[in-house]
Amino acid sequence: MTYGEYKPTWLKQKISVDIYGREFNLSDVPMTTMAREDAFEKRRYTKDVIDDIYEKWILEQYAYMHEQEESK
Repeated sequence: MTYGEYKPTWLKQKISVDIYGREFNLSDVPMTTMAREDAFEKRRYTKDVIDDIYEKWILEQYAYMHEQEESK
C-alpha cells in the first residue's frame, strides 16, 4: 500500500481524545474514542495541517521499522 492509499485508512482509525477532539490531557473533560478525521475536524485542522501530521507519522513508522530491522 502506498503513502496516498493508506491515508484514508489512517484517518478512519479510532483514537482516544476528549469530547472536543483534543489529545489526552488531565482536564475534567470526559474522554472518548473517535475517528482521527473526526478529531481533526473538531480541532478545525486544515488539509495542509493534516497532511503534515500524516507525513510526520509515516516518517516515524518508517524509522521504527528500520530500527527493528537493524536490531535483528
